[in-house]
Amino acid sequence: MSTKERDLILLATDLQSSSVGLTKQQLKERVEARTGTIPSTRTLDRWLASLSVLGMEIDYTLSEQEHWNTKVYKLKSLPSGLLHLDEDERSSLERYLANPNVDTNTDKIVRQAISKVLATQDEPLSKTILHKTQELIEQTGYSGNIQPRITIDETQIAIIEKAIQLQQKITFRYKTQTSKRATQTTTLPLGLLFGRFGYLVCLGMSEKPIIYRLDLLQDVKETDKVGVRPLTFNFKKWCAESFGIFHGDKLINVVIEFSPKVSERASKITFHPSQKMKLWRDKTLRLSLRCKGWREIIYEVLHPDYLGEIKIIEPQELKDEFKDYIKKCERVIS
Repeated sequence: MSTKERDLILLATDLQSSSVGLTKQQLKERVEARTGTIPSTRTLDRWLASLSVLGMEIDYTLSEQEHWNTKVYKLKSLPSGLLHLDEDERSSLERYLANPNVDTNTDKIVRQAISKVLATQDEPLSKTILHKTQELIEQTGYSGNIQPRITIDETQIAIIEKAIQLQQKITFRYKTQTSKRATQTTTLPLGLLFGRFGYLVCLGMSEKPIIYRLDLLQDVKETDKVGVRPLTFNFKKWCAESFGIFHGDKLINVVIEFSPKVSERASKITFHPSQKMKLWRDKTLRLSLRCKGWREIIYEVLHPDYLGEIKIIEPQELKDEFKDYIKKCERVIS
């Protein structure tokens, strides 16, 4: 994109962003804040004329607040392509909507406006996360994807993301591993998790989060019921507490050691936000962390990269769970 094209697009965005329009002085101030330089009145006139040539209808009125002969310019309609948000911009708006600290009456109209802007985007953020990497891999001859993948219903994802942003309840059918058939559920979605598969986090009983696998959801529909997120619940903090997707009921202190044979490889990995590493003189690496849930720690202990070269130091609860897991694994070959 040339500098001229960029300037015209930003000017059009400035004009469209104000419901009452902007004077030339205000436009100059916008450009100065963005670039550090002030365009001349002649340059501004040339830009406005160029927008008209491109088919953008510009209207002007005499300002009631400024001097009586001051013109206020406004763009009547902005082409939809100029409203496209990049991933960082969209993510920032979604974080704003998800922040409970701004959920006040004075922000209600602002939140509705942002939700409408997000609804005009080409695809949900979660779809971008799930598919962009795969698209890049498919277009590149020297890369491939070897991990299992799930099929996501894009229509359902759009409904879920909209409900998260607007704090509206959704209804869907879901079949657990232990149930014989899918049951109908109406709940408030809190957020999305992405690991080996994609997961939806909802508000469960006693205001505790409950996790559903995205590919197992059926007949997702929006409702007109508004939900209330617990004031003490922080989604990002909650995610950081667990080792992986699955949460336990209490925080546990975990200590494991990697043998000198694999310690260098393990030292390059961020296993958990709370982790602390210490390298002993014999090159043994001790990893300490504090998290909820042991399930995926067991998977990590059994990873082929360091299978047989890792030792669980504590807690005893994790050792016992690991022994039980191994017994269940023996049934695979019995």
